[in-house]
Amino acid sequence: MNKKTTKIMDKWLNLLSKKLSGLKTSDRKDIIENYRDLWNEELSLNKSPNEILLGLRPIDEIAKELYEEFEVIKKSKSDITKIKIVNNKSEVTSSWIKSINNTFIKIFGFIYSIMAILLSFIFFLTFVGIIILIPVALVIAFINYEFLVVLPLAIGVMGIGVIVAIFFFFLSNSSYLTVKVIFNKWSGKTNETKDKKKILSRLMLIMIIIGGSIGGIGVITSTVGSQSIYGSVLSGNYLNHNEVEKFDLDETISNAFAGKESEFTSESKIYIDFDWGLTPWTIFEAKQDINLSDNQISIQKHFNIKKSLGNEFKITEQSEASYWEKNENSSYDSGRLYLKFKITAPWNAKFLSITPIKYEIAYNFKINNIPVENIIVRF
Repeated sequence: MNKKTTKIMDKWLNLLSKKLSGLKTSDRKDIIENYRDLWNEELSLNKSPNEILLGLRPIDEIAKELYEEFEVIKKSKSDITKIKIVNNKSEVTSSWIKSINNTFIKIFGFIYSIMAILLSFIFFLTFVGIIILIPVALVIAFINYEFLVVLPLAIGVMGIGVIVAIFFFFLSNSSYLTVKVIFNKWSGKTNETKDKKKILSRLMLIMIIIGGSIGGIGVITSTVGSQSIYGSVLSGNYLNHNEVEKFDLDETISNAFAGKESEFTSESKIYIDFDWGLTPWTIFEAKQDINLSDNQISIQKHFNIKKSLGNEFKITEQSEASYWEKNENSSYDSGRLYLKFKITAPWNAKFLSITPIKYEIAYNFKINNIPVENIIVRF
């Protein structure tokens, strides 16, 4: 056997082996060896390669017959072909099931498309809202706080705002593209990738990196150090505070009891209620101070907003709303005295409160010659 003959035989066997790629490796090897023996046998009879090829059936026909024999599925990059003979009844059943599946897929795709459209719309509105609200919030922040105090926070908010806005933009865009893919598939259109999308993605990535860097710098400078806007809150050393306000409550308590002070016992309780209304972010600290006069409370505000703005927070006593409530059904709670206060704040402080207002409250009560210890401050 010369080299040319060997080359022709090997080429034919390789083509057959590729066509039989769907078979098990062991089966494919056995088949190839059988055909190799057939070639060698024909060559031993002094037949030329062309004569042998003419005596063999086409490779595709051989492969089809073998797939039918082994009842396997042939998989390739372009398609999946099951070579199996079925009767008419099974074909009808398969077609009916396929029709139901297609209908279900279309219904599901339609519902999903509607949801994706709604999500896309919501995410887009959120994106637009962020773009609009951030500048407005920053303007009010500069009104409420000293410029150098709020500047690091403003820088951080702008950086983080860019990232959040891009995030919602991508969510909106992804929902839109999902719907587009579904409808294009139904209509038979192809989805093309454009260079503009690549440029936009790269631009967004650059903006995310820049926004993240700016946001990180803003967060660090807003929280590090006792003189920063949030560092002062964390350390408890607020940047500003007002003078201590004192309230003498003898008359209010007398009016609340209406001559029934004798009903007050050591088991009675006093509730100091502060009505904040729509006041901004607020925290408080309450404690007893025996240095105060009897039935007196003192309040001091600590804050980071401008001092002039902090002084506009008004605390007023609501003596007409204070009252005594006797409890005859409990041995450990003979009654409760409710003392009412109201706190008001300027409109711009109500609209944007990015740091808390801390109220430090001290009190000292003595009713019916009984020092009161059961005092609860509520907001």
